[in-house]
Amino acid sequence: MQSGDVLSEISQSHNVDLESLLASNSSISNPDVIFPGQIITIPDANGKTYTVTAYTAGYESTGKEPGDPAYGITASGNHVDEGQTIACPQSLPFGTKVQIPYFNETFVCQDRGSAITKGRLDVYMSDLDDALQFGVRDLQVQILN
Repeated sequence: MQSGDVLSEISQSHNVDLESLLASNSSISNPDVIFPGQIITIPDANGKTYTVTAYTAGYESTGKEPGDPAYGITASGNHVDEGQTIACPQSLPFGTKVQIPYFNETFVCQDRGSAITKGRLDVYMSDLDDALQFGVRDLQVQILN
């Protein structure tokens, strides 16, 4: 960073939308305030569009009921965590970080799903109504590792 730099100009010069730039730099709490010498992470400008859906731990998504020993447990053995857990296709190994600027979150591939094939992702949401309201969306996604 140099004196006079602003995030909007940095995003334009690197062909990255401002939301993606902010999502890649969670330490920036105010996009209008950056400092000379501050390190800014520039995300891959070649993000891809994925079809993104939402799921819950409930029967409607997993076939499991509360009380089932596997309720809320992902295919990787982790407990589901809103804002972190995402079901990914087999082509993305468990532990892969997936940034979705729409949510302003970076998720971790922790789960699989029978309908989650190449080009599809399924974001865990704890509330069924939120998951239903989200529906199906084509979103920009960046695979970070």
